[in-house]
This record gives sequence, C-alpha cells and structure tokens, in this order.
Amino acid sequence: MGTANIHISASRQNREKILRLGGILCLVTAVTGIILGAVYSITLEPIRRTQERLQNEALSGALPGAEAFTPMEVASNADPMVQGIHRGSSGNKTVGHSISVTTKGYGGPIQIVVGVAEDGALRAIQILSQSETPGLGAKSSTPAFLGQYSNKKVERLTVVKASPAVPEEVQAISGATITSNAVSDGVNAALAHWRTHLAGGK
Repeated sequence: MGTANIHISASRQNREKILRLGGILCLVTAVTGIILGAVYSITLEPIRRTQERLQNEALSGALPGAEAFTPMEVASNADPMVQGIHRGSSGNKTVGHSISVTTKGYGGPIQIVVGVAEDGALRAIQILSQSETPGLGAKSSTPAFLGQYSNKKVERLTVVKASPAVPEEVQAISGATITSNAVSDGVNAALAHWRTHLAGGK
C-alpha cells in the first residue's frame, strides 16, 4: 500500500512538473511574441523610409536631370522582369523613364533601375539590390561596371570578355560572367519595354 502511494505521489509530482514547465514555456513564448511584435512595429516605419530613400536615389541616379518621378502602370503583357515604371520629369517636361527590373544573378535576384531618355537612349543604370559573390559578382555595383551602361544609343547590349569594340558591347566582370549577363539581360528587357510601350509618349 505504501509503495502504491509513493507511485501515485511521484506520478502527481511529474504531472505538476510537466504542467509547470508547459506554463513557463507558454509564458516565455507569449512574452517573446510581444517583444518581437513591438520591435517590428518600431522598426517598420524606419525601414519603409530607408527603402523609399534608396529607391528615390536609384531613380534619380538612373535618370539624371529628372526632378520628380511619377509611377506608371506596367502593361499586362510586359516582360516578367519589368517590375515598375516611373516617368521622370523636370518642370512640365518629361525627361524620360526609370524602369525597374529584376533579373536572376549567380547569387539570387538582382534589382536594377534603368534610365531611358525620351529619345530612347540608355542614360544610366543603378543596382538597387544584389546578393552576388563579394569580390566577383558584387562588383556589378561599382562605378567602373555601371559606367559602361551610361549614355548609349543602342537597342540591345551584348556581354564580351575582351574590351568592347562597339557601343553595343559591355565588358564582363572577370570571373562573374553570369552576373554580367544577368545585368545586361535586365537592361535589355527595360530597353525593349520602352520601345514597345513608352516610345513616342505612349
């Protein structure tokens, strides 16, 4: 009888211990959730402002001379790479369009803003985000590489390994041909979109 009482008492203690640990775990989870929710709420607006600032800088950098940017609707039959369009203006005059594209690089998506002037010339490009390999594909964000896309009147760009011989050629980043091709693919998609949907003030 005494042994049975001991077993019952031990079983009750185990149940109480489990319930107590479960309660503590629930409390910790609830407190953690509240803290994470509070941190998210606090950081949400600063993150939004930072993203907006970076986008505005990219829009301006891709289309020098534009003072204001008005978002436009992307055509339903647009290339999937084309993610957004902004009309750039100075006063009442349209300067050109900043076309946002997302292309697939070696390390993941590459977000690019492509500036196209009213005459169809490629003004400049800006890398909004990329996750390419440091020291290799990440060089796609450097002025040396981006400068190859400035002020070109071309319909399509081709990536080459040697020094460019014609305006349509862009020299690949050494050891990062995939990234170089991805950037040019995105730029080509933007130029094609401009010719099809935006040329002539469409």
